[in-house]
Amino acid sequence: MPFTTTRDNHEIFWQKSPFGLVTALVATACSLGWMIASEHWLLVASVFGMLLLLLRPIEATLGLYAFLIPFETVTTIGNSTSTGPAPTLLRYVGLLALFVTLGVGCLRERIIWPPRTALFWSLFVLWGGVSTLWAIDQEMALHRLPMALGLWLLYMAVVSVRITAKEFSCIVLLTILGGLGASIYFAYTFFRMGDTIGQVFLTTETLSDPDFFAATLLLPLSLSVGGVLSSRTWLHRALFLAATGVIALAVFLTMSRGALAALAGITFIFLLRFRLNWRLLLPVATAGTALMFMPPLFFQRVHEASTSRISGRLDIWEIGIHSLKSYGAFGAGLENFQLAFQSYAGTSRFFAGDQRNSHNIYLCASVEFGILGIVFLFAAVRSHLRAFPRPTRNIPASSRIVAFEAACWGMLIMGFSLDILWRKTFWFVLALSVVAVHVQREDEQLSDPVSVPSYQFIK
Repeated sequence: MPFTTTRDNHEIFWQKSPFGLVTALVATACSLGWMIASEHWLLVASVFGMLLLLLRPIEATLGLYAFLIPFETVTTIGNSTSTGPAPTLLRYVGLLALFVTLGVGCLRERIIWPPRTALFWSLFVLWGGVSTLWAIDQEMALHRLPMALGLWLLYMAVVSVRITAKEFSCIVLLTILGGLGASIYFAYTFFRMGDTIGQVFLTTETLSDPDFFAATLLLPLSLSVGGVLSSRTWLHRALFLAATGVIALAVFLTMSRGALAALAGITFIFLLRFRLNWRLLLPVATAGTALMFMPPLFFQRVHEASTSRISGRLDIWEIGIHSLKSYGAFGAGLENFQLAFQSYAGTSRFFAGDQRNSHNIYLCASVEFGILGIVFLFAAVRSHLRAFPRPTRNIPASSRIVAFEAACWGMLIMGFSLDILWRKTFWFVLALSVVAVHVQREDEQLSDPVSVPSYQFIK
């Protein structure tokens, strides 16, 4: 059925049943009063969480997921084992978001056809699963497969359910707040102990790579820049500018050279779409100001990028390219780049170590999945980027779409030097950018229902 602007079924139900609403409110109030009087604060928090989940399920789950992505390494539950790292709170929030999103889509008739790019990503993940049949080490491949399927399922759930503009705005705001909160904590940690150890970790209790942390900040940073461009009051513009400066400072403090290249790509996309608009000069200047707080080690790492062969990555890539002689056709199998690398470890002029990660998602896909895998990957990326509409003269209306487009480019650029293919931040940027395009088309349809094709819903 075509898209309409009627209210959700649960709102109509409450309007037709005011007695049920009053009864529920009275019962909830009495229960909360008893819990507070008895000082059962955990139960109080649980009740508020359940109420929020019932009233705002999409915002409560996907919004919390977006907020926690930069904090993934500090939300571990339990200890690491020999079979893998310790589970994190974000994993369980992601599972909750998956089931809640699908439940909302089914119960409120908001299931839509996924975009064409979802087909290519599905083929890519499917081929990755099939590659476990001939993987060098099937145990390693099967150990990675559940995570890959989980990321793909959440992606498909998000892009297959219509998310309203109000829900989407809340998710975007929580994404920025999550990046801002993590940036403040990281900057505090750096200035407290960074002078003695150089690059710092988000936490010292779990494995936390500053490069991966920088990747989680790309989307919040790009969205905060978009917020500066779309703000209609100077107060809101100042708040988004402050968020831009703090998040940019945290990205610089990670001293990740891949993140610097990604930031350059994000800036280029904004400049390409909006030219030298005065609104855009404000966040660019604010982010540039953060460079004034950088220690000498930051500039030293940038200067030593070539002499250190990008921390040995050039040697890893050289060996990975050599391994394509054996694994370029069908691949070495999911999560088996390290073993393919080990087979050709002596083909580099410099010793790059044993069983190293690829540090490049494109090389990794080529070695692990062969020709067909890299074709599916590039087809998915191409389809995804082509789906972004060109910005209009209305800069505030176009800024959010451009922010997501810039974040996608930044993530793809970061993929040249970092293994982020099976990271939550990578797939969440892809999924949320698809929703951004859907929301904009919905707004355009409401303003001009004749020129914009209606959504097709699945009943």
